[in-house]
Amino acid sequence: MLATGSNTLTGYRLSIRFGADGFSFSVGNILDSLVVQTDSFPVSGTLVADDVLRQALQRPYLMDYRFQSVELVADTLTTIVPLEHFSKNDMLAFYRLCFPATVNGQYSMFNGQCSMADMQYQILPALEAVMVFRLDQSILRIVQECYPDVKVCCTDAQQLEHCASLQEKRLVPADAEQRDAYVCFDEKHFFVAVFQRSKLQYASSQIADNDSDRTFLLLGIWKALDMHAQRDVCHLEGASAKLQKTIGEYILNIEN
Repeated sequence: MLATGSNTLTGYRLSIRFGADGFSFSVGNILDSLVVQTDSFPVSGTLVADDVLRQALQRPYLMDYRFQSVELVADTLTTIVPLEHFSKNDMLAFYRLCFPATVNGQYSMFNGQCSMADMQYQILPALEAVMVFRLDQSILRIVQECYPDVKVCCTDAQQLEHCASLQEKRLVPADAEQRDAYVCFDEKHFFVAVFQRSKLQYASSQIADNDSDRTFLLLGIWKALDMHAQRDVCHLEGASAKLQKTIGEYILNIEN
């Protein structure tokens, strides 16, 4: 169960991330938030995700820790719904409306038809919103066999909560017209969240593995939202110096 391994008083957190390329495990110390162990388990070719996960969960080192919490993080396509309009019964229909076709070559985990049993949601109370996403029910069931109390969440929700925490720290007047766009880059994607007066106006995750696509997509979002080139601020996280310079040619106010 969650409390496994040695009898040490130190508690640990296990994070299992599932994405298009496979799984990654991260063991962190709850007391100081330090990561003490990481491991990756790729899924490609003829490998079946279910089999890879079962084998990964048998790693002996997992018994060396007492896990006070376990989370399964889905790196998946998501859509966000205002809390007041959210209904569990409508999740599948809404998700299919947003993502009507299989995403070929990008997210192999989405191949095939999703069912209501695959639908998951994560409530973001501070933002009065709900993130809806898909997680294959067989993946969740395999993890629950080892950790029945596993918490299911998604990468985009974590990114959005991170951006919201950064926005809370900014001292912005209640009547300010300025908007803040937070952009978090990683190797293959970037996440964008736009706030005005601490209210969420827009959030999305974009697939982009090169600077040309990142710049094009970000500027497209900036234009579609009618962001002001001089007044509004773009906060970049994880961008290379070259990418920052390129974006700075089009957006005046750049902050890291």
